[in-house]
Amino acid sequence: MSRTRLASGVAFLALTLLGGCGWKRDPVLAPASGTVTHAGKPLAHVLVRFMPAERGIAPEWISEGTTDQMGRFVLVSARGPGAVVGKHRVTVSEGPVPDDIREDQARVTDWLRTLDGRPLPERFGTSATSPLEATVDEGGSSIDFELSR
Repeated sequence: MSRTRLASGVAFLALTLLGGCGWKRDPVLAPASGTVTHAGKPLAHVLVRFMPAERGIAPEWISEGTTDQMGRFVLVSARGPGAVVGKHRVTVSEGPVPDDIREDQARVTDWLRTLDGRPLPERFGTSATSPLEATVDEGGSSIDFELSR
């Protein structure tokens, strides 16, 4: 067998194996933001998490953002700003507690009581129970959530 034929055979085998391994391109990120409200009022300091619904996408593509005083969030993933284009399961849970009170549970409890719409309905906090879904478009998306009890 000639070297050219052998090299062609090896190259063909390598391409066949790579194609059969399910290798995919990295997902595409697009700008994504929105608001979270309850009873028409903005929910501040809640963590919004978008988890791609497509199977096989690694956890570093999960995007999240914390709402400001007006209930607005902007999503960012470990791979960059935005969220993966496509469908997502969405959770909404308590956001980060301020650093200066984090170690004092009584102060944390008092702080949470000052926030409108608390406690958050538990069903929104896990992907197993949250009814929230969203689709991020290639050009970017603004997605609003109105939580109900």
